[in-house]
Amino acid sequence: MIIQQRLVVISLDAMGSRDLDEHLEELPNLRRLVVTGTRVRKVRGIYPTLTYPSHTTIITGQFPAVHGIVNNTKMQPQRQSPDWYWYQRDVKVPTLYDLVRQKHEKTAAFLWPVTAGSKITYNLAEIFPNRIWTNQVLVSLKASSPAFLLRMNQRYGHLRRGIQQPELDDFITACAIDTLVHKKPTLTLIHLVDMDSMRHRYGVRSAEAMAALKRLDTRVGKLIDATIAAGTFSATNFAILGDHYQINVDHMIHLNQAFAKRGWLTPTANGTVKNDWHVWAKSCDGSTYVYTRN
Repeated sequence: MIIQQRLVVISLDAMGSRDLDEHLEELPNLRRLVVTGTRVRKVRGIYPTLTYPSHTTIITGQFPAVHGIVNNTKMQPQRQSPDWYWYQRDVKVPTLYDLVRQKHEKTAAFLWPVTAGSKITYNLAEIFPNRIWTNQVLVSLKASSPAFLLRMNQRYGHLRRGIQQPELDDFITACAIDTLVHKKPTLTLIHLVDMDSMRHRYGVRSAEAMAALKRLDTRVGKLIDATIAAGTFSATNFAILGDHYQINVDHMIHLNQAFAKRGWLTPTANGTVKNDWHVWAKSCDGSTYVYTRN
């Protein structure tokens, strides 16, 4: 009898090798995976090592220059809150979930970046409203699998508090467990953002970030247990990864101020620039793209 092999990919946003080096004894579920599986100690990140480009590289095997997701947010100099690369239509190459779907197998994704509007069987897309005329419910329904989203919200919506952490990860974990047990997808992609949120808010090595790391370990254990409950554990491969690490920042360089002094762009009062710009810097967090025209 041929046993159906399955893959569960769990992305622990902002986890770095230092987290495992210094805290593995405090992380029983991750430690079990390290002891019984394979740990890759050094990974060469793509450029830029941001969440959306990294996650797209993970499921396409291509560099951002090829797959098209070159930043978290789009190049929109006139917008205070630019759109993110939420939608799969911006990905220029086949994805892992596309290949699984071609085999007529079920797929599931939970807050996996750049999957909005995809044909994933069970999809809770990562997206948020950044225009005053819309709201979280509407954008999520448009981007995700609508009936699946409504069913998950009905069962587990009491766990969440909008998109606030750590409640959002609690909701996502509960939805993923339900799906692993009852739907048994061939490919499951799970993106947990608790620690990334705490590191941005409180600092990379803060007590809040370390508490989030322990919460993530607990969630990983629950997800593994879900495959045991489903009877699929022995045929399931787990890939646990971090998409990038972080460093604390206490200074910022605003190249657009220098460009404005030279007359290459015209800043506005709300922090954007007018459409007559000739040179414009677009942040990639620890790095920057400089765009030129005319």
